[in-house]
Amino acid sequence: MIMQNLKEIRFVSTNYSNLQGLRPVPMGLYLIVVCFWANMVKYPVRGAAYLVPALGGIVAILLMMWLDRYYLRTFGRVQRTAESRRLEWLIGAVFGVLAVAAFWLDNTRDLPVSLVGLTFAVGLLADYIRITWLVKGRYLLYYPLGALLMAGVSILPLLGAQNWWQVIGLCTQMIGIAMLIGLFVCIAGVWGHAYLVRTLNPRGDQNVNTL
Repeated sequence: MIMQNLKEIRFVSTNYSNLQGLRPVPMGLYLIVVCFWANMVKYPVRGAAYLVPALGGIVAILLMMWLDRYYLRTFGRVQRTAESRRLEWLIGAVFGVLAVAAFWLDNTRDLPVSLVGLTFAVGLLADYIRITWLVKGRYLLYYPLGALLMAGVSILPLLGAQNWWQVIGLCTQMIGIAMLIGLFVCIAGVWGHAYLVRTLNPRGDQNVNTL
């Protein structure tokens, strides 16, 4: 039992930033709202119409700042190893470049797949390998499940499901993929937070220290 608990704590401390799952939820909700806005707005978009994404972005940033303070007050701070930080920055940088390239290709080429969705799926798998590689024996299954779902949806046109996004009332595949990404961010965030709360006992303000 002691070894089991030590492994749990090591896994949480190594992946603490990933398990602060409520932090990205406002951005996931914001992405969903923007997708609905982009699907309903009349083009060309005029000045006042931009208030929705602008105000939504401000609200999302303020919520993320509040959630940062919530995690600091409730669970404290974890000092990660240099190896963990380097690996996370490397994966983030590589897939950031790939995501920009995929977005450009999706919008300039008539492709039978969504490169943005496939890039997101591969990024989830890479992050999952990073998380489980550093600490063996613990898994966050929503990473591979989300990757499989996103990859499957991204190749639907290639499998014959042409214009699947129109079936659910969306005007473009990009909006559909972006909405799915936002939905995954919200679900994964709540899942990760639940794992964190289950593993660690929340503590009061007076007990906040660097772990």
